[in-house]
Amino acid sequence: MAENAQEPIRIAFINPGYGDRGFWKDVRDTMQAAADQFGYELIVFDSDRDWKKMTESATKAFALQPLPDYIIAVNEHQQGTRIILEANGRGIPVIMLLNDLTEAQKNTYGRPVKDIENWILTLTPDNERAGFEIAKSLVDGALQANNAPSPDALCLLSIAGDRKTPASLQRLDGLDRALRQFPILKEQRRIVANWSFDEAYRQTSAWLSRGGCIDAVWAANDDIALGAIAALEDAGRLPGKDVFVGGLNWSSEGLQNVADGKMTLTHGGHFFAGAWVMVLLHDYINGVQTIKDHPEVSFKMEAITRENIADFEDVLMMRDWRTIDFTRFSLANSSSGAEYNFGLHPTSGR
Repeated sequence: MAENAQEPIRIAFINPGYGDRGFWKDVRDTMQAAADQFGYELIVFDSDRDWKKMTESATKAFALQPLPDYIIAVNEHQQGTRIILEANGRGIPVIMLLNDLTEAQKNTYGRPVKDIENWILTLTPDNERAGFEIAKSLVDGALQANNAPSPDALCLLSIAGDRKTPASLQRLDGLDRALRQFPILKEQRRIVANWSFDEAYRQTSAWLSRGGCIDAVWAANDDIALGAIAALEDAGRLPGKDVFVGGLNWSSEGLQNVADGKMTLTHGGHFFAGAWVMVLLHDYINGVQTIKDHPEVSFKMEAITRENIADFEDVLMMRDWRTIDFTRFSLANSSSGAEYNFGLHPTSGR
């Protein structure tokens, strides 16, 4: 660990995804931009969506010499407990990012600070709300399309990310709430695509080839939504006109499909958690009491639709996160205010 104030604080991030593409690249890149602004040294171990590699990445993080001052980890495939317990045993403060331990895991192993001293923070988005809003957008899209009469029912194909990761399960909770609230949605099948374009394409194509009814697709992320769209178009369907698809991630491809009218929305903004966790860590290091009193922090994601995409397009298409001053979100750097307001606020020039 850093021995004096002259040495930069060293942070190890055990990245469950790819470092060169996709959602986890955006997490990594926003984290790096914010770390640079705060003057921290960030060491990233990419795991390529492979839980075995994630275990190897954790081993590499714990083998660093000197040890990192902090470790940031993700409960992908519910692998987070091993990292938390080992970090706690070694006296390394650990932060859980985006995927917290499940309630069952917490009931078994404990909660941050209160039960596990060196588990100092958790930062998670409101995935349940996002899952609900994706489903609602499908209903709204169908009601608004082509000035057509309101349908009596929409055949829904639901495509989840995986069966274990908390973010996936929470988004499905939101879907389930929407199914109760909007009986027009008639779920035909619920399948799992492992967050993959190719798997979503394959499974959607298989459903269509069997004559499966499909008026709407609820997709757990943009890659899944885009795979479903490709399959629909290959089958002669018209996304945005006779079938409605919603996704999540604010990916460049997802944004383009929203602009083109093929997707009802791309929910998201949660890759900025890479930057927000640097803000929280900076405030923790600087003794902000809000963090010490409330170590489990949640933030809202936001839906980007055709109606508001112009507000976000420039910064999200360019994806140069260094242009955003993340230090402005810190309470330690603020002369007033005791609550975090995480989010991309285009009207404020951030």
